[in-house]
Amino acid sequence: MTGGHGPVVLGLHGWPESHRQYLRLIERMGDRYRFVAPDLRGCADSDKPFAGYEPETIAADLLGVLDAEGVERFHIVSHDLGGPPAVALAYLAGERVLSLATIETPFFGLDYPGYVDPRVPYWHLGMHMNMDITRMLIEGKEEQYLRHFFRDFAYNPDAVPEAEVQAYVAQMRQPGNLRGSLNLYGYIPQMAEQTRRLTRRKLEAPMMAWGGRASFGTHCIDSARAIATEAHGGVIEECGHWVFQERPEFICDQLDRFWAGKL
Repeated sequence: MTGGHGPVVLGLHGWPESHRQYLRLIERMGDRYRFVAPDLRGCADSDKPFAGYEPETIAADLLGVLDAEGVERFHIVSHDLGGPPAVALAYLAGERVLSLATIETPFFGLDYPGYVDPRVPYWHLGMHMNMDITRMLIEGKEEQYLRHFFRDFAYNPDAVPEAEVQAYVAQMRQPGNLRGSLNLYGYIPQMAEQTRRLTRRKLEAPMMAWGGRASFGTHCIDSARAIATEAHGGVIEECGHWVFQERPEFICDQLDRFWAGKL
């Protein structure tokens, strides 16, 4: 999906979402930014291969999308498991990247004082890595399962509108969608290794990271400070995991300030 006019922003969605996640940003910021928001491999309307879910491979997919769109320089914004490939892309694309914003992102493979691997506090990460068992338990119960995340991972349990919930449920019920999207979790070990290797040198692109107080908290900004030479962001009060739905005005304002002047 593309929309808007101005400097290009590449939007990487998380699980169980899709390009739809960026509709709110386009509505609020499309008058001054052009958004390119693909469905990541394995998700929604993109192909669902049986391999190739490492961050660097997905980053290569995204470079192909940008080349097809004629984009040279761009900002990156990501949410949730869109974050690891966003970090990989920020390293691999070099000076083409104007900035990197990671929202409510779990960072795997890092090593800094106080770092906790997200698989420790979040039960579903380990479960989803075992894709066959997860599919057996979820298939036929997609609505109940996804509703749990949209409700219980939020500070405001009603923040994600019912129409959005139903759209993602319908998406997940399509052939291959559950299996394909779970690969984003199945490749967490490779994700951790690639992130560890890439971040041995500091990221030169400016980075912003926000976490919801009722979700990742300081994990996101602490990880950004460990990765990048220039890190902005912090913790969003009265907010859970679904930042774009729970605090849209706040995050759009922060992104607008962060992107301003970075041309």
